[in-house]
Amino acid sequence: MLTGEGLYILFHQVTFILTGLATTLGCQWLFYHGAATGDSYLTQLAQYLGSILVGLLIPTLLKRKVDQYAHLPTHQEAIHLEGLNGADRDDQGEKDSGGYVEGPINHTTIIKMSVLDVFANFCVTVGFSIVGSGMYQVIYSSVVIWCAILTYFLMGRTLTKLQWVAIIGTSSGLAICSLGNMGISSDDSGSAAILMVGTLLTLGGTFFYSCIYVYSDYILSKQHPPPLPARICCYIGMYSTVISLVWISVYTLPRYDQLIQIGSTSKQAVWGMYLLVTLANGTHSWNYYELIDRTGSVATGILQGLRAVIVYGISHAWYCSSDSAQCFTVYKGFGSLLVIACVFLFTAAGGLSK
Repeated sequence: MLTGEGLYILFHQVTFILTGLATTLGCQWLFYHGAATGDSYLTQLAQYLGSILVGLLIPTLLKRKVDQYAHLPTHQEAIHLEGLNGADRDDQGEKDSGGYVEGPINHTTIIKMSVLDVFANFCVTVGFSIVGSGMYQVIYSSVVIWCAILTYFLMGRTLTKLQWVAIIGTSSGLAICSLGNMGISSDDSGSAAILMVGTLLTLGGTFFYSCIYVYSDYILSKQHPPPLPARICCYIGMYSTVISLVWISVYTLPRYDQLIQIGSTSKQAVWGMYLLVTLANGTHSWNYYELIDRTGSVATGILQGLRAVIVYGISHAWYCSSDSAQCFTVYKGFGSLLVIACVFLFTAAGGLSK
């Protein structure tokens, strides 16, 4: 029988999957109903607003850090205090009555990460609007592997033999998926070329997101004391929101009638979907931080793979009849299953090596 802690973890695992489905399929709904395009930056804005909402959790997360610090063994407490360089209070950090010190935020670094995030988001969203929610989620699920490759070369972290096998398998699976796009009939060669561009954009955006995650990991692992991850998420959301609003003001609004063509869909339904996507993004980030803290990256990576399977299945069932890019084919089906299986293998192999 599950204890209170077990039920709490199960709650976050279930909501992590559900909010992941809501964000991906919600954005797909907005694309299909003419309420957004890849370059309008409206769905990206909803994502960044969701990241800002994570800031509401900071007091709760700080309290948990205080409680964890209060129960640290003496030698761990000494290690933590050593990271403070003997200072009783960091001028830019935050210290509470429990003795926990939160590291300062380097806003120059956060702005650089925000600019990279905006560029990565632009690539994956344009790619998403082309390849559809199914292929997008499959490609994006490989982000954990690209993060591992970057940390191997840039931070000197080791990979097991099984993880290298998973990396090769993931690359092969993505190549097979691309062959599925190229396999469209010659009468539709234009669509095949567009799908290939969408695949490359999504893959490129996924790589840039990996760069952001590794950079964040570097900050959190090298800075003593480190800043709270939720605060980094919130600040990136704030700066990225500002950049998004500038883009929307300069590019989207002057072309609003050309980009946004809602048609018979009610504005209330569109606003409701944008609200759902925003709240789902915020909740998804909350679930992510809770699961990383309580179950680790391996279990969370497996959930990402499971999410990809579910999204691809739903996308095929809902949208295949109206959008061939969402349909399973022999190439895309096999390639996608290979990618997802290798993501499972990679995360499991990482857990076994510890």
